[in-house]
Amino acid sequence: MSARMQVGLSDDRRTATLTFLDGSGLDGTIALSLDQMTQLIASLGAVRAAMVERDPPPPIEGVPVAPVFRTNWAVQPEALTEGSLIAFQHPAYGPVGLALRPADARRVVQALTRHQGMVHPRRGPASKPN
Repeated sequence: MSARMQVGLSDDRRTATLTFLDGSGLDGTIALSLDQMTQLIASLGAVRAAMVERDPPPPIEGVPVAPVFRTNWAVQPEALTEGSLIAFQHPAYGPVGLALRPADARRVVQALTRHQGMVHPRRGPASKPN
């Protein structure tokens, strides 16, 4: 199935335009501010979540992931599972979070500890002891 709409960004990067394409059954365009785009993305995400809620989560191993390198993030207790919540500002989706049960939080700590052992030491003044 081909896309029946297209989203473009204005030259000043302040608004987006949703354009309905041939075959969509609609004509015209809709201008969206950043807040409106964020609300649309959140609404689409909620609907998608409802569509897949009965399906088991698909495997993540080997799936290409677009990492986020520039963000604000936080780790905080998560009351429902008594685990931890890792939350961050995703540039495409806004604030998102991952709730980890205590056993999963331990697995993350173990994995991060292993990864830190793989990091190459820095050479130069930054790596010299005080």
